[in-house]
Parts: sequence; structure tokens; C-alpha cells
Amino acid sequence: MIRATTGGVLRSYRSNLMKSFVSMNSARDTMLTQRNFNSYAEDPASAAKAFRLRKSRMAVESQYDVCSETYHKYQSAFSCLDTISKLIDTENGGTQLSTLKSTTLKMLNDPTGDARTQLTKALDQMSETIVQNLNQKYGDNFIFAGADGHNVPFEVKTVDGKNQLYYRGVPVDSSVPCVLQKDGSPIMVDAATGNIDPAGTSYLSADAKLYEVPKWMEDANGDPIMLDANNEVVPATDPGAVAYLKADTDTIDPSKYDPTNNDPAVLMDQATGQPFTTVDGKYVLAGRADTMSKTSHDALIQSVRTDGTDPYVLELDGTEYYIKNDEDDVITEAEYDAAVDSARRLEYLMNEKQYVDIGLGFQEDDDNKLIESSGYNAALHGLTFIGFGEDADGDPKNIYSIVQRLKEISNSVDEGESWSAETYDEFKGLVQKLETAASNFKTEFTNMDAGTTKLKNNMELLEDNHYNLQEQYSELEDVNMADSITSFIWAQYCYNAALKVGNSVLSESLMDFLR
Repeated sequence: MIRATTGGVLRSYRSNLMKSFVSMNSARDTMLTQRNFNSYAEDPASAAKAFRLRKSRMAVESQYDVCSETYHKYQSAFSCLDTISKLIDTENGGTQLSTLKSTTLKMLNDPTGDARTQLTKALDQMSETIVQNLNQKYGDNFIFAGADGHNVPFEVKTVDGKNQLYYRGVPVDSSVPCVLQKDGSPIMVDAATGNIDPAGTSYLSADAKLYEVPKWMEDANGDPIMLDANNEVVPATDPGAVAYLKADTDTIDPSKYDPTNNDPAVLMDQATGQPFTTVDGKYVLAGRADTMSKTSHDALIQSVRTDGTDPYVLELDGTEYYIKNDEDDVITEAEYDAAVDSARRLEYLMNEKQYVDIGLGFQEDDDNKLIESSGYNAALHGLTFIGFGEDADGDPKNIYSIVQRLKEISNSVDEGESWSAETYDEFKGLVQKLETAASNFKTEFTNMDAGTTKLKNNMELLEDNHYNLQEQYSELEDVNMADSITSFIWAQYCYNAALKVGNSVLSESLMDFLR
């Protein structure tokens, strides 16, 4: 039999009362924080899962912010390019470019020059608008500056009295000059005379004048075979020699020649009075003999001769050519190297990339280089849209430069003077090239629009991922509020009941009587 003492009852009561109080406080905290646990120790397994989910959610939030910023940057770029697109539109009437296409020689040959003045102003406005739109900023960064958004991408400088466009300090019309080469090396010339000189300081331009080297038949002694005015073979020293017999002249086997009726006709040797025989023993068909005038041949050799020496011979695709040296056809080595350097710098700038993490993986390979497919290239190069470099004719492919060249041609005709056919043809040809550049612009513009759609779709995917992670995270950490409130009310009821029981269990003290 266990004896119940007053002290034991009190100790048991105080212990149970404290447990009820602790349970009530715990239920209150759960209801107020709306969390299943507030420390790792309360539920290690759920806390570990929640940590991983929280980390994934933060990564998705970061990727969404980057994707959203890139998307809005592309939206700003779209607005800028759309303005340029409307400006250079060739399909819809009323645009400046469509007006240029419809411009005729008659319209430009006005006696007062007003049409040319208006055209010049329109071209100036077009080029100025293009540069202004390509120098727009999104936030603190320039949109079309590639990987360098802190410095203005396009700048117009005046060089030799002409406006030239620069992209990040490099002329947009930079290209590697074409020079003639032999055995894989540029042909060197003397810059002062234009003569071939292996120790020269200049290169021979690819547009140097070339003349096909004439080939003639040779006799057994290696001397050229000559013909007189009667188309008969004569010695090379004969004063009557007037033509060279070309090496590609048709010949016939002697067995097929019939001397009785002179059919077919062959060249006759004046010295022997017999059919002329080539080194390989064949006759030359007189009616199909291919000749070259001695006067024309000697004049050609003299025109391409260098300082009394033999002409310089260049072989291209199996055909030999004489090079006519001319000071206008040379480019100094320093100029060539500078042009090559600018072209390479421009190519480097155009290949710059700025990859950002928009949730595609963003991983590196074994060489610690980014796997390009795991990132998104957010760099926008203005020259991608308006073009750069020069074409095979030496004309710029950049829209701004073409427009400036059109303006120069328009200004080159003095007031009251008519345009020459040559000037107008050049103007018309540049307008066609401007139309081609505008078509390329439209293609790149469309490609960028597709990139914008990709960003938008990826943003929606990231939103879904964030929602799913939030749901999983909420299931682990967030409480059911109905259950939480019910638990707190029950714990509070138990605590109040414990207090009420205490009034019955505890005996009254002296102070209770005195009160």
C-alpha cells in the first residue's frame, strides 16, 4: 500500500502543470511561426530536405532574375532595331530607302540642286538615326556593345574630311587588303616605282593589271616561229616577219596532207617552199593558224617591262600572266599590317560572347571551359545587324558607310550640273548594295526575335520550377493552420484545467485564512 503524502501530491502536481505549460507554449509557437520545426535538431531529416529545396529555390530565383533582365534587354534592343528596320524598309512605300530606290536620274538632275540637297539631308538623318539607336542603353549598360556594356559602342570620326564609323575603336570597314601572291607569299614591290623588288617595302594589290603571257611555237633551236604578211613561215631575223605563231595553233599529221590538191591548207616555209614542219613533225593548218601581231606583242612586253628587265610572270590557276607595275597598285607593308590588325580586332570583337546562367545547366568541361550549350550568350553586337567590312568590289557592307558614300556622291555633283551616267550607275549600284544590307539586317533582326521568344519561354519554365519547389518546401516546413490552432486550444484547455485542479488539491495556507 502506497501512502499519499501532501508533499508527494504537490510535486506530482507541479510536474504535470509544467508539462501542460510547456505543451501550450510549444503549440503557441507552432501556430505563430507557422513552421513544423524551428531548428535542425527538431527534425534532422526534414531539415536536410528543406535545406536542399531552399538552395534549389534560390538558384532558380537567381536564374529567373538573370533571364528576366536579359529578356527586357532584348525587348529594348527590339524597339531600337524596329526603328531602324522601318527606316530602311524596301517593301513598304514612303520609307527613305524605298524613296532612294525610286530615285531617277531625271529627278536628281534638277537645275537648282534642291533634290540633291533634300537627298543629302535625308541620308544624313538616316545615318544619324542608325547610330543613335545603336548607342542606346538598358540600365547602366549599352545594349549593342557586345561584352563591353560600359563604353559607348559606336563613334563617328572625321578622317580626311569624311565621316567614318568606328565600333569600339575599330573602323567598321576594316578588311584584309587583297594582294597578289606567289608561292603563298605577297609579291613585294618598290613603293616609289611600283617595280617588282623582293627587298621592297610594299605589296602589289590584287587589282594590279594582268596580261596573259602569249605562248608561241618554237623551232628546233628554241627560237619563236615567225610569219610574214603572206602567212608564210620566215626566220625570226627576217625583216618581213610580222607575227608570232601561237603555241595553241591547230596542227595535222603529215600523212593526212594531200599535196596534189593542197587539201587541207597548211602553212608553207618560204625558205624551202614546202609545208612547214613543227618540232614534233606536224604541219600547221593554215586556215586555223592562230597568230599574234609582232607589233602588239612587242608593245605588250615593253609596257610591262621593269627597268629593262624581263616582265614579272605570275602563274594563276595554271595560266601565266605578266604584271603591269603601277604605283597606284601598291600598298605599303605598314598600311597592309595596320589594315590586317584592324580586321583581326574587328573579327575578335564580333566573336566576343557573354554567357549568363538562365537555367540551362551552366557547366564546364574537363579543361575548365564553359560548355556553350549550358549557357546563353547575352551579348548583342550592333555590327551583326548593320554589317561590317568590304565586299569584293571594295565597297563597304555597313549600312552607315553605304549611306555616307551615297551622300558623298550626291554632293559631288555641283549645283546646276547634271549627273554623268557613270556617277549615276555608281549611285544606283550602292543603292542596290544598301538594299542587300537592309535584307541582311532584317534576317538578323528576325533571328534576334527568335532569341527573345526563347528567353520568354525559359522565364515561364523557371516560374513553374519555382512554384514546384515552393510547394515541396511548404509541405516540409509549413504547418496545417487548422491542426495547429486546434492543438493550441487543446493545450491551453489542458493547462487551464490543471490550474483549476490545483485549487482542489492544494490545502489552504495561514495566509488564506488571514485574508
